[in-house]
Amino acid sequence: MIPFPVLAPFFALILLGWLLGRGPLAGREAQAGLRAFVLYAALPAFVFRFVAEAERPPPAALLAPAAFVAASAVAGTAAALAARRGLRRLAFMAAISANLGYIGLPAIAVSPLGGDPAAVGAAIAILVLDVLGTLNLGMVLMTRGGLRAGLAALLRAPIAWAMLAALALQGLGAALPDPLARLAAMLSGGAVPGALVSLGAALAAGGGGLSLRPLVGVAWAVPAKLLLHPAAYVGAAVLLGLPRGAVVAGAMMAACPVSLGFFLVAAAGGQDVRTAAALCLWSTVAAAPSFALWNAALG
Repeated sequence: MIPFPVLAPFFALILLGWLLGRGPLAGREAQAGLRAFVLYAALPAFVFRFVAEAERPPPAALLAPAAFVAASAVAGTAAALAARRGLRRLAFMAAISANLGYIGLPAIAVSPLGGDPAAVGAAIAILVLDVLGTLNLGMVLMTRGGLRAGLAALLRAPIAWAMLAALALQGLGAALPDPLARLAAMLSGGAVPGALVSLGAALAAGGGGLSLRPLVGVAWAVPAKLLLHPAAYVGAAVLLGLPRGAVVAGAMMAACPVSLGFFLVAAAGGQDVRTAAALCLWSTVAAAPSFALWNAALG
């Protein structure tokens, strides 16, 4: 299951954001400014560093992203069909946007899977897929104004350009000059705390932010994320003949809660901020028993 030391700082920062959201961050302009910093500065720096420094996974793990895409299609479609009209795109993305970098990988690293090259390789390959694909898909689908507006938002997004720059740098085998590398490290360090504080502040907006009320109309996205997504991944991975370590590690990644990137992109795209924040919060709360369930099922 997810170790408590991995989750505790998340909830502490959400609580801090909730407290600030009752005071200094109560205004919409202040919250929008914090989200803009994370989405357009800190998060692109994190994505750039991750993609540029990622190691190539072993060949046995290269089919894990294919199984993950198939599972995402199943879970996202189920969540969208069960959602209220007008919230279907939000539900779809919530069911496929997993918090892999800050919960999935640490949880695998401290488990016996951390010593299995196939498991670690599959986890890294899935994380690359999430960074390069899911974030961009969210930008396209969740931006108000249709497909054209979504594609325009993607082209304007620093995240997309950060990914392309990192891939080019890695392909050339080059490294950033030391001052730029230090700047990227400083900015990327603000991505997670900034997003979590922003999430907590969004939950505090209007009072009653910790209630389940914002989930009305999208509630099925949470079990789709935590139960259907990993189940569908296991089925697809077995059919593709992946090594056992890759099957188990991918299931753990699929069982992760809704990602912070989902919340930031949803807010920037004009979606319901409190609903997006509630999906992140309550899927994270429910992730601990979900991980325990999958731990027991997969051994």
